[in-house]
Amino acid sequence: MKKVALVTFKDSAATYEAFSQVKKIAKSNTLEIRQAAVIEKNAKGTNFTMQDSVDYESGDRVIKTSLIGMLVGILAGPLGILCGWIIGDIAGLSTNYLKNKKTVTVFDKIAGELKEEQLGLLLYIDETDPALLDTMIVEKFDGSIERFDYTDVKEDVSTAQKHLEK
Repeated sequence: MKKVALVTFKDSAATYEAFSQVKKIAKSNTLEIRQAAVIEKNAKGTNFTMQDSVDYESGDRVIKTSLIGMLVGILAGPLGILCGWIIGDIAGLSTNYLKNKKTVTVFDKIAGELKEEQLGLLLYIDETDPALLDTMIVEKFDGSIERFDYTDVKEDVSTAQKHLEK
């Protein structure tokens, strides 16, 4: 099942160690790493930067035009625009529609999970059993994982891109 996962650690060194391990197990029976990136939230908590990345999906290892590249690109600058978009949606919606609309986006969750100057590992994965990644991240590196459904992430990215083009 395709997912995007944000993995956070208490220690920055653990982020790079886990990134190294993820690259070693890029393809296994229960887990396929399609893309991975080490991201960092700035000291003000307003921007994100990609520190390192790998893209096994496109073959050329260039992640800038990939799903994770787009996700980080949107997180990197226009968080204020996205917050305005969400607030505008909430203000302009009828109560009935609001009950059915997903108003918390993947951007909100990622921005909320990473603290200022904290590193995180953003993964685009295809896994049949979460046990391998859970064991490696939680037990070995004392990390935590937040998984997002791929279709929800893709929809949020697409909606944000359309909004930013206006």
